[in-house]
Amino acid sequence: MATHHGGAWKVAFADFVTALMALFIVLWLLSSSEETKAAVAAYFNNPSIFPGEGRGFLSAEGAIALQERLAQIEAKRELQGGGDEESSGTESEQREMEEEFFMRSAQAIQAAIDQDETLSEFDGQVSIELSNEGLRIQIHDEEHTPLFLTGSEEATDKTKKLLGSISQVLADLPNEVIVEGHTDARPFAGGTTTNWELSARRANSARRVLEAGGVDPTRIARVVGYADRNLLDKERPFSTRNRRISIVVRYQGQ
Repeated sequence: MATHHGGAWKVAFADFVTALMALFIVLWLLSSSEETKAAVAAYFNNPSIFPGEGRGFLSAEGAIALQERLAQIEAKRELQGGGDEESSGTESEQREMEEEFFMRSAQAIQAAIDQDETLSEFDGQVSIELSNEGLRIQIHDEEHTPLFLTGSEEATDKTKKLLGSISQVLADLPNEVIVEGHTDARPFAGGTTTNWELSARRANSARRVLEAGGVDPTRIARVVGYADRNLLDKERPFSTRNRRISIVVRYQGQ
């Protein structure tokens, strides 16, 4: 006669695995830098459900608390001094922490686009990637969804809404921001104005929208127009993809 075994052992095993995982997390935290501990504490004390709020993964209070804690840690380290090896390890961990923040911010921006009927029209026109400078957000033109009025620095209403959503996510980060304007290689047909002026004016127009959406003006490090000197599609210099706005959220300390 077959003996029926209950599933109690499965519950006990699951509890054991959970406890083991908790132990590993505690050990990892004990060996982590003060910056990492501050970031973890800020997240659990002040989480933000970004798909619903359209903001970053930290609430505004959490972002402020994290900035203050990181400033305290840096001030304490400067008073105590530290070896090159310790400094190098800390910088590496801080870079990893920033990259994690950037990726979560990128997810929040993508969620805002996906969940809004108007912003979803920009699908395929927004690219977000990590670069040597930091988080690079690029929004390029398409014939059916232009970013600006033809030959003008005036952003369309849809572009303003998109930049507003992006600014809500970036507003909670302490990092400096660079705003870049780019054009295609087609000469600007408008008197003495060239693609240099047009790209610079469009970058400045985007800056104003970002600041109106919540980005602290003191975080704007640079606003620059590149004309057609940094083409996104070099094989097709007249491509609409070359007409774009780039927003770079810089790594701290650069």
